[in-house]
Amino acid sequence: MTNQIHSTDEDIDDQLYNRQRYVLGDVAMKRLRQHHVLIVNAGGLGIEIAKNVVLAGVHSVTLQDSNNTSMLDLATQYYLNENDIGKNRAECSLEKLRALNDYVKVHCSNKSLSDCSLEYFQNFTCIVLTECNLDEMKRINEFCRTNNIIFIMADIYGVFSRCFVDCGTQSFTVFDRDGEQLKEVFINHITPEGIVTVAGDERHPFQDNDIVSFRELIGLEKLNHCERTVKDLNIHQFSIGDISSLGGEYKRGGIAREIKQQMQLNFTSLIEQINNPRILTIDGSDYWTKNITGDIPQLIYVHVIMLAISEFKQLHQRLPEPIEENDKINLLNLAKKYLDELKSKDHTVDEERFQHLIKCIFYSAKGSFAPICSAMGGFVGQQVLTTITGKFTPVQQWLYLDAYELIKEIPLEDEYKQMKSVTPDRYQALRLCIGETLVQCLARQRLFMVGCGAIGCELLKLFALLGVGRNGQITITDHDHIEKSNLNRQFLFHKQHLNQPKSTIAAQSALEMNKELQIQSHTLKVGLGSNELCSDAFISDQTIIVNALDNVEARRYMDSRCVTNKRPLIESGTMGPKGHTFVVVPYKSESYSNQNDPIDRDVPYCNVKSFPANIEHCTIWAREKFESTFHMKPSLYNSIMSQTNIWTRIHNGETIDDLPKIYKFMKRKCLNWTDCLNMAREKFDKYFSNKARDLLYKFPADMVDDKGVLYWKLPKRAPTPLEFDINNNLHYNFVLSSAKIFAMIYAIPIVNEQINDVKTNKDIISNTKIESWQPRNKVIITDPTVAKPTVSKHEGDISGDEWKFAQERTKDFKALPIPFEKDDDFQIDFITAATNLRAQMYGLELGDRYEIKRIAGRIVPAIGTTTSTVSGLIVVELVKLCLSQLKELSLGVYRNFYINIALPFLIASEPLACTTQKIGKFEVNIWSSFEIKGNPDMTLEGFIQEVEKKYDIKPVLISEGVKSVYAPWMPKASSQLKRKMDELLPHKTTVTYSDLVVLPDDNDMDVQTDGNSEATPPPIRYYFNS
Repeated sequence: MTNQIHSTDEDIDDQLYNRQRYVLGDVAMKRLRQHHVLIVNAGGLGIEIAKNVVLAGVHSVTLQDSNNTSMLDLATQYYLNENDIGKNRAECSLEKLRALNDYVKVHCSNKSLSDCSLEYFQNFTCIVLTECNLDEMKRINEFCRTNNIIFIMADIYGVFSRCFVDCGTQSFTVFDRDGEQLKEVFINHITPEGIVTVAGDERHPFQDNDIVSFRELIGLEKLNHCERTVKDLNIHQFSIGDISSLGGEYKRGGIAREIKQQMQLNFTSLIEQINNPRILTIDGSDYWTKNITGDIPQLIYVHVIMLAISEFKQLHQRLPEPIEENDKINLLNLAKKYLDELKSKDHTVDEERFQHLIKCIFYSAKGSFAPICSAMGGFVGQQVLTTITGKFTPVQQWLYLDAYELIKEIPLEDEYKQMKSVTPDRYQALRLCIGETLVQCLARQRLFMVGCGAIGCELLKLFALLGVGRNGQITITDHDHIEKSNLNRQFLFHKQHLNQPKSTIAAQSALEMNKELQIQSHTLKVGLGSNELCSDAFISDQTIIVNALDNVEARRYMDSRCVTNKRPLIESGTMGPKGHTFVVVPYKSESYSNQNDPIDRDVPYCNVKSFPANIEHCTIWAREKFESTFHMKPSLYNSIMSQTNIWTRIHNGETIDDLPKIYKFMKRKCLNWTDCLNMAREKFDKYFSNKARDLLYKFPADMVDDKGVLYWKLPKRAPTPLEFDINNNLHYNFVLSSAKIFAMIYAIPIVNEQINDVKTNKDIISNTKIESWQPRNKVIITDPTVAKPTVSKHEGDISGDEWKFAQERTKDFKALPIPFEKDDDFQIDFITAATNLRAQMYGLELGDRYEIKRIAGRIVPAIGTTTSTVSGLIVVELVKLCLSQLKELSLGVYRNFYINIALPFLIASEPLACTTQKIGKFEVNIWSSFEIKGNPDMTLEGFIQEVEKKYDIKPVLISEGVKSVYAPWMPKASSQLKRKMDELLPHKTTVTYSDLVVLPDDNDMDVQTDGNSEATPPPIRYYFNS
């Protein structure tokens, strides 16, 4: 793939890289460690690329820059400050880059490219150029192609950026185009013609030309383990071609699983691509090439203008100056030259747009916009990882990202004139992009950000660079503390910060980037009625709310607070290489809660309990067993036994909630290591032998229904009772890992010699007395819609003598419950062994420890490159929201993004306008608010009269939250009408209002909707004492 590959046998540090491992996989992670990356120039874009590549864990990064720090660097280069002006940019950044990852060797060089021999470049497997002139790009690109070195070029001029990728003259192999997990389906039938019908109501996931392999087919055994090409027929069927020659006839069963295919991609040189570009679009139309006729899209104008900037820079050794009229003429002529060489007679040029883009880039070229540096830097960082590992699909070969929708709303000439009277400072490069007026507007913001994880760190970096809130206030909150796994993506945190509050350290790190920030940190969790940060007074005092959260519930809550208080919200999230951005514009757009988020479907209880179909079901079962056995029961025991006079009450026969649940825990209390091994051995039979016998007793393996269909038909699998084998490592490991945790719970001191004494342990285990299985009349849930049953708090009949025995065995014992911790090897040992034994019992493929840990730990795959890209894109929208405080902006100015940098794929779309409906004489939407000013004497009847008078609504139901306040059919409804509102709505003296849901009588309402929404008035806010 590339030259100079040096192998390494270093293990992957799972605590550091576990989120990234689930994105890239171990093979790609190990390939990363073999590569040496050169990044040329340490400006805002270069440092962002370097940061992402170092965090990812390549072998080495060399940052090369012959330029010294200037004031213009401080608006984008977060590792530089005023004290570094006049010093080499790479040298000033070196130690901070090294602090990101101890596993990566980071070097710097202050040589210029012209002083480097071509042999020097052979030390690297990937070369990334930023801020270079056109001849340098062409020269080094040709050298890289000749020497099989990955070449990437990236630049930013103002709010416009580009990148170019060339993987060389040889075909480039993509080992995994998208990183998605293998797709598989259960089969219901296969015809001799090869028409496959999937089981159940699920859609099959395959597309034309996918390759699938079969297993567990009965009747078509010769098709098992064969690979066939798919042709999609409909949502439930696909074709694999005629199979009649194989012989046999489909009887039952079978699973079809996707086989990942490698791809071969070809690349052309920079010289060829300049006039014959292949450019990834961000409107969902894939790539643009010059053979696509018709109107030339905007990205082509940006392409030729940025080429013109590069040539201008090469010719004049500087960037164009807006005060120089000749500069504009020269730039326009260069851009026209490139456009003429690219377009054909079948292309239509929009001269007005071309000229306006020239003007925007001309005025802002000397500046640099930090959000675009972040977005493009994240994308380019991923291109480095993709091209050196073959994991995911590289861009072929150009991408352009910009903030044109923002800059076209700014009067550039006026702002440039005003800027002449401003003393240059750290915001000068920003000022050149968006003007002094908007820079000052950013400074005045009062911003509240919830969450200081990966996205939160990236956003704070950008707030520091943009000077957000330096004359106002930034407030942040996060209740989490820093773990080692955070350090791979949350770059404001380092190893010395472990176990400290995220918000505290994030605020300190942001202040180190920009000491002018006004920032307050909290460790409070947001939620209904949680704290003052969720109050109307606080939210309404903010100008912008920012979500940097990792769960839907909290996102929806903050969204509701923004709608209630009419505040804008910016929202973003990532999962592996995928990400989204979402902007909520008061009075104009729909809110976050209007979106239909993908629902995380819970696995049916019966699948987990009795009918697992895959390794995920087995893992969920194993984690539940862990939590029940090692945490919930010991915790319940401590809780009950800590009650006053507990033993007196037990012996007196008093009914005590949950008491029977802890009897077995007490009766079987382990006293020594032998007891722990014996109990663990008993658990083996209970879980992996007796459970199977119970199921087969209730549902025999050959059981059929009244139509003669087998009960045990895929996806149901008949279990096989496991016979314990002391020489089977999986069996022994389960018992040993269980015994170790029992010893911890019961505070039994053990030493490594005991744990590692295999012979003695096996002797003890072999001598454990195991009761023979007896049929049990236990209910087995088979309905997938039935949830886990709630166990009675008082079940069980335990005699006084039994309680006396339990009391003598436990005495003053206090258990040591063990909460689940995904990074605890002892716990993962147990869950891995338990998962795979259950899989074995049901004839499923065994899982590997790494994947089982992900499922059990509910680890969300994450990588820093996606986070950087998403954060940059959403902060562009934040700046637009600030601009909207200065002038009216249409909803069409804003953009929501969905990205998948594995494919790569970026789509920008305008936010959807909020739905408006007419109720009575009012046009209402989610931003509408009705209110009634009350007083201490106002009755419910008076409130209803006010609602009818003011809003033409005749209420038939009034509720506060889930509590009904009034309905005509309620008992004593007429007497309710005479009660005072303060009595009906009890509240603390500090609460000034209540939001009431008032449902109208539809027969009395003039209702007009779009046909897709219910005619429901907005909540009516009742003020208690106005």
